[in-house]
Amino acid sequence: MVPNGPAARAGLKPGDLIVSVDAQAVDDPNAFDYRFATQPLGGSVQLGVLRNGRELKTPVALQTAPEIPREEITIRSRSPFSGAKVANLSPALADELQLQNADSGVVILDVANGSYASNLGFQRGDVIQEVNGERIEKTRELEVATSEQNRSWRIIILRGGQKISAVFGG
Repeated sequence: MVPNGPAARAGLKPGDLIVSVDAQAVDDPNAFDYRFATQPLGGSVQLGVLRNGRELKTPVALQTAPEIPREEITIRSRSPFSGAKVANLSPALADELQLQNADSGVVILDVANGSYASNLGFQRGDVIQEVNGERIEKTRELEVATSEQNRSWRIIILRGGQKISAVFGG
């Protein structure tokens, strides 16, 4: 969920199950996408939400997702991410990459064959959340964090909706 986005402002929370859009049942993500995508921007829809066993009704404004510049860069410094092409994650990019449970941060777009990042197993769609205890929200923050020489690297990524923690030698 995008912080301060329409869903957050409507009071939706992680774990809520959307069961209807304007009183029309949605049984799967494709039905939700269709019901939502066929509504005009600028208006609102009434969502039926199941939370803790109770159904709630809440209006949600329909607006375009906020634009976040990709700011694509390739990490070249001596770090575990050397050879990885990364970008700022936006809702549109998360949708394009079909990422789950990720709406902000820095995502790996590509990993050069034979690079250090490739040898360590990083892959397209990995969302970099932390490097050495520092939260990573933008590509420039990752570039700064990886430009420092370190004896070890503590990294947290999100892959397939799961958090993965790893430590690598420097």
